[in-house]
Amino acid sequence: MKILTLNCHSWLEENKEEKFQQLVDKIVTEDFDVIALQEVNQTQGEEVGILDEWYCLNNDTWPILKDNFALALSEALQIEDKEYYWTWGFSHYSYGRFEEGLALFSKEPLLAKVTQVSKCSDINDSRRRILVSAVTEKEGQLLTVGSIHHSWWADDAFKIEWEGLEKAFEENQYPLILAGDFNQIAGTIGHELVLNSRLKLKDSFQIAENVIGEATIEGPIDGWNDHNGSLRIDYVFVSEGLKVKNHTVVFDGVREPLVSDHYGIVVEVK
Repeated sequence: MKILTLNCHSWLEENKEEKFQQLVDKIVTEDFDVIALQEVNQTQGEEVGILDEWYCLNNDTWPILKDNFALALSEALQIEDKEYYWTWGFSHYSYGRFEEGLALFSKEPLLAKVTQVSKCSDINDSRRRILVSAVTEKEGQLLTVGSIHHSWWADDAFKIEWEGLEKAFEENQYPLILAGDFNQIAGTIGHELVLNSRLKLKDSFQIAENVIGEATIEGPIDGWNDHNGSLRIDYVFVSEGLKVKNHTVVFDGVREPLVSDHYGIVVEVK
């Protein structure tokens, strides 16, 4: 099973059309089973989008608009004869003009759910954070996948969100793959909190048979304005017992073009 996670920065990027196509090309070439995306934006005031049979409804009633990044990606992939089921959830307003959320794509249908994990409920506040999770299938095996974009550690924000996420998975019966932008530097207290969680998760970077690349951002970027240099803050965590064959950093500006202010991660689970 091959998974891609990327904080895609959506329509905020310069040369966004070119970078969007590079993402499409990567998905077509690599034929991922599951894709977790963060900062999946749509423009405030846009017309409501038209959804087709590939969209999987969830419990979030926020409308998906015409320029939703995930909707555009689904349509572009269909043109390339790559059909993915997908779902999207709204988190908060951002950059004064966007409605920001999270998305999941899968080759198999998604039984999807959106859960607020933050204490903050104000949609005008970037501290409102959600989890988009779903039960899907791979070769007859049911599994739970999640896309997440957490806050920083300040004021215990990450700790509170992580507790909310743990609660969301209390009744989960299937192997779990959780991917996204955790905003926690590898080796620090936030990273350790995940590794010591009752969810019994493993960091794919630490357990993979083969690893290519490490850092997922090169600071300074938004949210990490005071940090210069390379940091690992994006992760794929998998349930204890799942084996990881490969962990590869992609879209790093060296081996592949940059498509976002974050690099992506591709993980192969066997």
